Amino acid sequence: MSIEININVNDTAASTHEIGGNALESASTAGLRTDFNELMSQMGDEIKPFPRARLGGYMSHFKLVFEINPGPDARLISIVSPLAAQTVAWSDPFIYEGPERQHEVEVPLPTGSKLSSKVRESDFIERPEGFFEVGKETMWLQILNLDARMDSEIGPIRIILGETLLREHPDVFRPSLGVAQALGSSGFPASLYFNPYALIETPLGTFRAIHGTLSYGRVTNFPPIGTPVSISKCIPLENVDHLRSLMKEGAVLESLEDDAVESIGRIIALSHPIDMEIQLEGEDIYNFVEDCIARKYVNLQTQA
Repeated sequence: MSIEININVNDTAASTHEIGGNALESASTAGLRTDFNELMSQMGDEIKPFPRARLGGYMSHFKLVFEINPGPDARLISIVSPLAAQTVAWSDPFIYEGPERQHEVEVPLPTGSKLSSKVRESDFIERPEGFFEVGKETMWLQILNLDARMDSEIGPIRIILGETLLREHPDVFRPSLGVAQALGSSGFPASLYFNPYALIETPLGTFRAIHGTLSYGRVTNFPPIGTPVSISKCIPLENVDHLRSLMKEGAVLESLEDDAVESIGRIIALSHPIDMEIQLEGEDIYNFVEDCIARKYVNLQTQA
C-alpha cells in the first residue's frame, strides 16, 4: 500500500495533512527564512570567510602575575605593562587533514626578516585540544616581533619574542606560533590560540617562558580586538643560563623534557589582550614595529 505525502515548500502558511489519524504539519519556508534573517541580523557580520595570507599589526599590553620561589615563602609580583607594538603573519586558509598529511604552509615575511616563512606541524610545542580537528578550515600564524618593556617592584622587565629574540639570542630561539580553526566547517567564527616562545629579562635573571598557551576562545576577526584571552595553566620560568649549560653538555633544544631546565618560579596568571589595530599595510607595519623597538633601545641606552 502506498501513501502519497505532499509537503508545502512555498511561502504560504503551513498546512496540515491527515495520515492514519496523525496530523503532519508541513514546513513553511517563510518561517525558516524569518528565523534565518533574524539570526543574520544578530550575528551576520561574525559569519564570514577567513582572510588570505598577510601581515597584521596591533597594539597590545600584558597583565601578569609572577610567583617567585613557589611555596610558603613565595613572592607574588603583579604587573600591567604599557602598550607595545606587535606584528603577526598568517597563512592562506587550508583544510586540515591530520598529522599524517604533514602540512607545511607559508606565511608572508617582510624584506630582511630572518625568520622562516615555513610552518610545519612539528614546529608546534603545544597542541591543545580542539585546534587540530580534521576536515576544518584552518590558518597557521607566526608572531613576527614583540619587545614589551615594563616596570615592576623588582625593577625593569622585558619580554621579547620573534625577530628580536632571534637577533639577540639565536642559540635558544624557536618560533612563536598559533592556530585559528573554524568552529564550523570554514571561516569565522573560529577558535584561536598562540603558543608564545618568549624570553623574559628581569633583575633576577633571564628566563624562558614557553610551556603555555594563550587561548582566545571564539574570535570573529583578525586581529581579535577586545576578545578575552588568558593562559590555561601555569608557565614555568626556566633559567636561560641553565638551559645553555644543558645545551653545552649535548642537550638538543627541541628535545628537552618539560622539567629539564631549572625554574625559579612561574607565571600563575597572564592575559595579553589586543587593544587596537595598527592602520598600516604590509611591510609598513613590520618596519613601524622595528622602529618602535629601536627607539626604545636608544632611549634606554641614553638613560643609562
